[in-house]
Amino acid sequence: MPDQLVSQIGFEQLGWMAIGFGSQMPDTPIVVTWPNDDGSITLSQRQAPAHIMPTVVANPTQKATLAWDNSILATNSTAIAFKQSVPTSSLNAVPLIWAYSSQRPPSSAVDAPLVQHDNMGTFSIDLTQPVNALPTGTPAITTVIGTSTRVISPTPTGSSSNSGNASPDVVLTASQKKIRTHGILMSVGFLVLLPLGVFIARFSRTIPFLKNKWFTAHWFIQFVVSSPIIFAGWALGYQFAGDVHFRDNHTRAGLALLILYLVQLAWGTIIHFFKPARKPLPPLATTTASTPDADPEKSAPGSHPRLPTDQSVVSHLQSSASSDAHATTTVAHSTMGLTNRGRTPMTEPSAGGTMIPAITGRPPQNYGHAILGLAIIGLAFYNVHEGYSHEWPKVFGTPVGRVAFLRSLRAWWISWVIIIPCVYLIGLTLLPRQWKQETDARRTLPQGSQ
Repeated sequence: MPDQLVSQIGFEQLGWMAIGFGSQMPDTPIVVTWPNDDGSITLSQRQAPAHIMPTVVANPTQKATLAWDNSILATNSTAIAFKQSVPTSSLNAVPLIWAYSSQRPPSSAVDAPLVQHDNMGTFSIDLTQPVNALPTGTPAITTVIGTSTRVISPTPTGSSSNSGNASPDVVLTASQKKIRTHGILMSVGFLVLLPLGVFIARFSRTIPFLKNKWFTAHWFIQFVVSSPIIFAGWALGYQFAGDVHFRDNHTRAGLALLILYLVQLAWGTIIHFFKPARKPLPPLATTTASTPDADPEKSAPGSHPRLPTDQSVVSHLQSSASSDAHATTTVAHSTMGLTNRGRTPMTEPSAGGTMIPAITGRPPQNYGHAILGLAIIGLAFYNVHEGYSHEWPKVFGTPVGRVAFLRSLRAWWISWVIIIPCVYLIGLTLLPRQWKQETDARRTLPQGSQ
């Protein structure tokens, strides 16, 4: 079997095209070629440690040379061929990657910057088979070994079509399926389970038969259920990135999400197990005052209204009045409702008297915990959008419209980014009830306890 491989790729309106000997872009030797305005052809051997623009390799292990006899430079079709030793010991399954762009590099220099590819894909060929045993398809790539010509198609991840019809959905490769799993796990973990835990805390704490059980359900969802899914999804993304990590907004936001999630778990644990003592509030004065009966036959002659003698009421009145004895007596009389029934409860507290103690009595770390939780969900919405709208097309070269999974994810994201805030805003309407319950609970604490 000859050890020289001649690869010929032809597309209309070609900017640059590339073939790599491997199954993924990171650390794969890549041969990039493009035609120049003066009729010359540039061949640049490059490599990249991750899904970034590959840079020139000064001394490649396998040296590639142009094959002018098989190259075509025409107005409606361009084909560039090169020869290179096959850098693998197994010829029955040679993995290859390919990419092309319609934007030509700015110069003929081998280190000229490249515009990101319009499309890309992976495939493998069995060079031990006879010519008629190779798969056939769109004649986008022609492989020549010796005097035999073999036509194969890089259709596993899609290729350009000038037929005018809608492009079909691409068939996902193993790498793309891995990233699909990564996206599903992270979306479920951060945008389904974490909001569910938030809604449990927001809604159930004001329900009488659930208000003492909401925390158990809250931490079970946020930690026991969510953490394995989040860690698994994050690990898949980290593994796919190769040796170089956190080079763009999506990967850096992913790292930030994981760190913030761990901080939030620790913060919630500290808040629950290390609670500051709650300061009790004075109980509401509900003692009633006796008044003369309106019926002259039932009222004793010469009787007088009696001041309340309940000690809690007296204490409450004394704390809100001046030290002057006459003023204290005046306030005591003004708080009593004198009716013909003889006994009337004191006035209910105002809304401010119900809510303000609960708001000011809550430790600051509780508010910080809630704000951080909302920030995590907001950042997760941003990063999921960044992943399907920018990261996937950048890494795999296929637009959202040609991947069924991405179209479904986009539709779900658009609806979810509306539903989640609306549900949370509905939950905020329960805050007055929650504050009243918390204030009432503090009024039942023993006086003098801290």
